[in-house]
Amino acid sequence: MSVAAKDAVAFIAEIQLVAMSRRRFVHHITRPHLTRGLFRVQYIFDLELISHKILYPLNKFLRELIGGSKAMNETVFPDGIARNIVALLARQGGMTRSDIASSLQLSKGRVSVITGHLMSQGIIEEYAYVPSSRRPSSLLRLHPKYASFIGISLHNREASAVVIDPNGTVLAKTFFERGDDYETSIRRISEAVTTLKNECPSGTNFAAVGMALPAYVSMDKQVCITSSVLGWDNRDVSTAISKEVGLPVFVENDTNALAVYESMFGGMRHIPAFVVIAVGDGIGVAYTIDGSVHHGEHGGAGELAHLPVARSLSEEAPRPCRCGNKGCLETVSSSQAIRARAKEVSLPPNIHLISTKAREGDPEALRILHTAANSLGYAAASLIQILDPRHIIIAIEDDLLHGVFTAALRQFVEQNLMPSFNRPERLKFTCYDSLVWAIGAAGLASRKHLFRSY
Repeated sequence: MSVAAKDAVAFIAEIQLVAMSRRRFVHHITRPHLTRGLFRVQYIFDLELISHKILYPLNKFLRELIGGSKAMNETVFPDGIARNIVALLARQGGMTRSDIASSLQLSKGRVSVITGHLMSQGIIEEYAYVPSSRRPSSLLRLHPKYASFIGISLHNREASAVVIDPNGTVLAKTFFERGDDYETSIRRISEAVTTLKNECPSGTNFAAVGMALPAYVSMDKQVCITSSVLGWDNRDVSTAISKEVGLPVFVENDTNALAVYESMFGGMRHIPAFVVIAVGDGIGVAYTIDGSVHHGEHGGAGELAHLPVARSLSEEAPRPCRCGNKGCLETVSSSQAIRARAKEVSLPPNIHLISTKAREGDPEALRILHTAANSLGYAAASLIQILDPRHIIIAIEDDLLHGVFTAALRQFVEQNLMPSFNRPERLKFTCYDSLVWAIGAAGLASRKHLFRSY
């Protein structure tokens, strides 16, 4: 780099740093020329002019001229602030510069300079305007082409895989059988990633892969510690898949991935504290606070499926659980448990038919669903009084969504809460599309890549 180029870079860096402390810089320029009454108008105008019309283009030109300068970027942008802005946009979606400044407790001038730099790098973009009585404010979001993320879910036997942009838009999807053993599953996952890559346009920037497993996962998001569903124990899933696909891979429990989906792209995006309970052949729980999933000290938070509840809520003897204990919630309230109990009393082992029988007044069907609902309601009521979340989302099969099961569950929760905790809007029942689990896994990869936290 020539001496002249170095001097120019240093000059721009100095001007930008001064502009970030906008008050002294603009005040110094305008004070000799303006009355006190016009100071604020000229102050805003000069800041926009200096930041957007002069500094950004000149900064970009010089960086291209000298082939980029990491040292310059580190000087102009204090460590962590640009990353915090990216993280905020990933969590909250479209925001104005004023919103960002308020959320991060930064000056508008500093936010304006840093977002300009991020825009010049193609990391964020202006995509809409918010009407205002003075002048419209532009909304910022992550640039759709900045990076793409692959998400894979083994929640169901028919596994799902997607590619999303940083804002959660699905760019490609595929489905495949997850396999009966570890090696087969790894091979099919690799094949699914290849399929997704081939479906995306040439030049797509694939940044990372997220995996959602019905499993207890290590805190570093690399190892499947144990999964009774998959039959895996102490498997370094991240390394195995990364070797095959050539991308960093992050692994997560499937219900935690579902919570990531809700906090990044779903209805809980702006909700500070919520719980997700997923009921299928197993039962999973995830607790999210301030946009992050709570994992506990070792990563095992949310194992509500193995809460011993049957002895207090059922007249029958506690049944063995696959965890090795007896009388766990999963042995009573999971879909698998409901089907097994129906088969024992000569009812069809089909959730739709069991629900229909219960609506028709069949005593055995009513008993099975009430026992399952009361046990799950006990767990939900306990979570409400311990954690005080804004909402508890209970994800169940579509055949249980409207009928005896949800009515009994809601009634049990309302009857067993302190009055101050008893708000009907807390409980939300839903049935998720199978792709949602994979989108949540891709969201995990997005978080890990964009702001190295989760």
